[in-house]
Amino acid sequence: MADAASGTKQLSAFDIGCIAVSGILGVGIFFTPHRVALAVDAPGHALLAWVLGGVVALVGAFVFAALARRVPGHGGTFSFVHAAFGPLPAFLYGWANWLVIQSGALVVIGAVMVDYAGVLCFGEVPAAGSLRAIVTILAILVFTATNAAGLRLGSGVQNTLTVLKTGAVFALVLLGFVVASGLVASSSAAASAAATVTPPTPPPAGRGLFLGLLAAMLPVMFSYGGWQQGSFVAGVARHPRAVAVGIVGGVVVVVLAYVSVNVAFFALLGFDGARATATIGASAARAALEPFGHGALAERVFAGMVVASSLGIMNTICLAPPFVLHAMAKQGLFLPSVANLHATRRVPVVGVLVQGLWAALLCAVTQFAFALDLGFLLDGVVFVDWIFYALCGAALLRLRARGAAALSGLVFTVVAAAIALGAIWVNPSASLAGLAVLALGCLVFSAMRRGAGRPRLDS
Repeated sequence: MADAASGTKQLSAFDIGCIAVSGILGVGIFFTPHRVALAVDAPGHALLAWVLGGVVALVGAFVFAALARRVPGHGGTFSFVHAAFGPLPAFLYGWANWLVIQSGALVVIGAVMVDYAGVLCFGEVPAAGSLRAIVTILAILVFTATNAAGLRLGSGVQNTLTVLKTGAVFALVLLGFVVASGLVASSSAAASAAATVTPPTPPPAGRGLFLGLLAAMLPVMFSYGGWQQGSFVAGVARHPRAVAVGIVGGVVVVVLAYVSVNVAFFALLGFDGARATATIGASAARAALEPFGHGALAERVFAGMVVASSLGIMNTICLAPPFVLHAMAKQGLFLPSVANLHATRRVPVVGVLVQGLWAALLCAVTQFAFALDLGFLLDGVVFVDWIFYALCGAALLRLRARGAAALSGLVFTVVAAAIALGAIWVNPSASLAGLAVLALGCLVFSAMRRGAGRPRLDS
């Protein structure tokens, strides 16, 4: 319920936790375990990568929780970086977050949602083309309208979708543990069935533990990213403690889900089966129920899980990132109208519209005009995202954190910087594209400074 006095403090720790869970628990876990299995030499190494990634995510959650208590209000990463390092680095984060990171994610996740909706409804992935883009644009517009209608409606939709998709993931885990005991003896048959879904990818030569983990960490951390979404809406949390509890609690739930679902994948498919199929989740669901004659049904049910997960992330992006634009506008770094929260809806309505309409336009341009490879674009954005993760760890140190908070900030800064460097190693051209977005942001910021005596984008 809203705060009795002001009516502005509406989100509980559970609400914040649902935003954090939904920001992390997305479509990544349904395809990255295959890439992780290919990167390492043994299932134990793969599970170790997921555990290490979970530790990094938990350290990051503690860092963001500590920052949220020191820098209250909306904006999350933007506000933290602004408080510690000033307007230019903060603007660059907000610029990249709005222009590419969140909007590009909406487009790509929407495309995944449409593909799996085709499997759910018709038993096959629809042909790529205009239909995929049109449905994606419609979904973006629906969630934009939902979140423009009010914080309580948007967060209610968010909580429902988050509970459904989290429950679905743990249901797959339970199915794996219950059914795998009867399938262990035929795991090679399950692996063969999985290999028929997509052509098997030859595993690389033995890398050893260290190099294998190094190659595995980028897809692992891609899957774990997103807990910062909970800090974007900190200004409407009922209490600062709710932000910290929500973010940390949300990450704990996701770590448990990711590690346990990977155990279930290996139990159902075996290590070779996990390496053989890029659609590892669907293959695991099929392997679990194929001996009982329900493999096709399991595939459709799993497709429904991915659709729910995709919708949850799309709603998260339409709900939380507009508060970053709101925080930017309050600092004079974006359209002044975005600085206003609606008197009763408690959302930056103009910011929600700017975020959603730009994403719809980006989808139309990239899909209809240029047919760009958004996967390439998002690889570059992952690189940029982890640069700002590192800045958040450094921001905690700059704001004179002490004790455990300072240690968390130091560790997270070093690890985030290492992941950003690893992204350059994995895909240097995509990382350069991400740097180009930041360079363009520097030019825009400089023009704003010269143009009106204070930062404005609508002058």
